[in-house]
Amino acid sequence: MLNQAEVAHYRSRIDTVLNDGKLTDWQRRFLVDIRDKLGRYGVRTRLSEKQLLMLNRLTRTQHPPPDLRVVVDNSRSEPYRPSPPVEERSQSAVGRNPSRRGPFRVRNQLRPRNFLRAPRAVRSLSVVSSRLMLIVLACVMVVGLVGSFLGGVEGPANVSGASHSDMARPAVATPAARKSFTVTDGDTIRLIDGTRVRLVGYNSPEKFEPQCSKEAALGNRASERLRQLVATGSSTDVQLVQCSCKPGTEGTKKCNYGRSCGRLVIDGRDVGQTLISEGLAVPFLCGATGCPPTPRPWCS
Repeated sequence: MLNQAEVAHYRSRIDTVLNDGKLTDWQRRFLVDIRDKLGRYGVRTRLSEKQLLMLNRLTRTQHPPPDLRVVVDNSRSEPYRPSPPVEERSQSAVGRNPSRRGPFRVRNQLRPRNFLRAPRAVRSLSVVSSRLMLIVLACVMVVGLVGSFLGGVEGPANVSGASHSDMARPAVATPAARKSFTVTDGDTIRLIDGTRVRLVGYNSPEKFEPQCSKEAALGNRASERLRQLVATGSSTDVQLVQCSCKPGTEGTKKCNYGRSCGRLVIDGRDVGQTLISEGLAVPFLCGATGCPPTPRPWCS
């Protein structure tokens, strides 16, 4: 995980690189995703080694980032002398007082014995037992999480803009799972387990990376309208669907940047139809293994 200085450094570098305007679309989406993670989780942000290498390359940052804060202590009157290694200190201590340090410690005969203290073998056994118990509990928790995830999701879901064809397989939506998500923008939500889902069948204006001020305003309106529909709807169903991507790319960054995709139905109506009818989105239908260019008519 990152410390507070690294989080602030990377966020500043990402903003600087995004303002340069010399990135490809996938590079911009990658940096925006990382910036959202840093803003949401802070020092608890977890990045893989590959993500960290790509982040350093795009932001032209050395790894680890330089420490910009230098603290000088002028209160020391004598020059600093490093302490000797532990082995040297032990040997010198043995020469001065064998009763305190050294390979064979001499017990103080005047000190009363502590009969309540467990023998060393018993203490070692208790430490091993506690560690084994922690490992068993961790395994049980992992198995439970994997089982709940596999039981709540059916079928793969990986690419944005999947078509409305019969190949899309909806997952079973249970009442307990309804409304267990947050709205990211007009066509993206995040499930309670952290899965990002691109809603299919339509495309809304971008609010994070708009091409003009009009698109930014419409993107914010579409996002707020989707939150309003979720808050006021009496029935909300999230259905994960199979996405349109090339064979063998499911679950990778080449397939919708690693996102899942699905449908959001509120009170029996797809939210895409509502946003399209209100001028806050446009239709966006994909084929079996790919999608046409993303429509963004708001700046033309």
